Amino acid sequence: MVKKKMIFRDYQPNVWERLLRAKSNMRIGSAYLFVGPRGCGKEWGAIEFAKLLNCDNPGDIPCNDCPSCTKFYSLQHPNFKLIVPLPGSDKSSQSSDPLDSLKKEDFEYLSSAMLNKGTDPFYKIQVPSARRITINSIRDLRRNIYLKSLSNGRKVVIIFDAHLLSEGMGESANALLKILEEPPPNTTLILVSDKKSALLPTVISRCQPINFPTLSREKIRLILENDEFDNILAAQASIIANGDIHLARELADHSTDDILDEAEALAKMMIRVNEKGWRDFINNNAMLASRKPEDFKFKIYLLQLWFHQAYRMKTDGKTNHLLPGITESLKKFNDTYPHADLGEINKVLEETTESLARNLYAPLTLTNLLITVQELLKGKIPLSVT
Repeated sequence: MVKKKMIFRDYQPNVWERLLRAKSNMRIGSAYLFVGPRGCGKEWGAIEFAKLLNCDNPGDIPCNDCPSCTKFYSLQHPNFKLIVPLPGSDKSSQSSDPLDSLKKEDFEYLSSAMLNKGTDPFYKIQVPSARRITINSIRDLRRNIYLKSLSNGRKVVIIFDAHLLSEGMGESANALLKILEEPPPNTTLILVSDKKSALLPTVISRCQPINFPTLSREKIRLILENDEFDNILAAQASIIANGDIHLARELADHSTDDILDEAEALAKMMIRVNEKGWRDFINNNAMLASRKPEDFKFKIYLLQLWFHQAYRMKTDGKTNHLLPGITESLKKFNDTYPHADLGEINKVLEETTESLARNLYAPLTLTNLLITVQELLKGKIPLSVT
């Protein structure tokens, strides 16, 4: 099976129509904020817009054949700059290139990831131990963004995971704010984020918001089939993933039975008040969050999946028809905990993921999670998980 070239317009038509209209009317903004749920194509849209603004033969979409478009396959266009979260370093100075302070393995990963991102729009660049957009990345941007470009087209700067500008003391966000207040000519900055609320209000106010809706099941399925996943597996993953293509890809790499078994086992471990079980849960997941954060996040997604199905059964008496293997467990759970606040449990799970991303002490965070869930199972208002 030959992979088809995916066209962004086909997956987020309303977003693309708005961006295309801005270009056609010569009303391209100096700063945009692309926001929407995880895995909906925001990063892809930002890159495609940058490509369109620099295409030598633009139409309703980039031509994808001209010398300018070709450079975007490696994300190496002279008018394009991509900023991603990086690990902090004591070796960096105000005048240094942010890449100079990277460990060799991190630099090699980032170089490879840029190539992967250029050809796979849903590839997620995640440098190990990266927790924030570093101040050096913004200082480097300020040194270079006002220089005149030697190429035709428009300079575009894209910041992935832009909410991480606010991590630490927020110095990166404040440094970027100075650029947003005095943007250079013929330049567009695009901030991309799943978490608009984590950005400074002053940053948000200086960007035009572009809201991305969740991808439909059908579009998720088409993407997975283009990735050469089996049709049935693609259909199953698209339903369970709830519009998140990153999660759908992870799910498609596992059998449905394995996913359900693990989700149920994790949920039971949280629900039962068992000293040994809780100790194992805390120790194993604290280590996983530190060494393999993406694997830890996947476990959290499985827990969210399980509680979401419990919520559906509780509210309308139905469960996803692809999850018959846990129907009895869900019914028993809802009968045992009739007052459980399942929506709040989902929120607490999300907060736990964010807390560990901020490098908070994992064992304490996970202990608070288990205690908080116990309170929510009784319908009580818990203390903050953080």
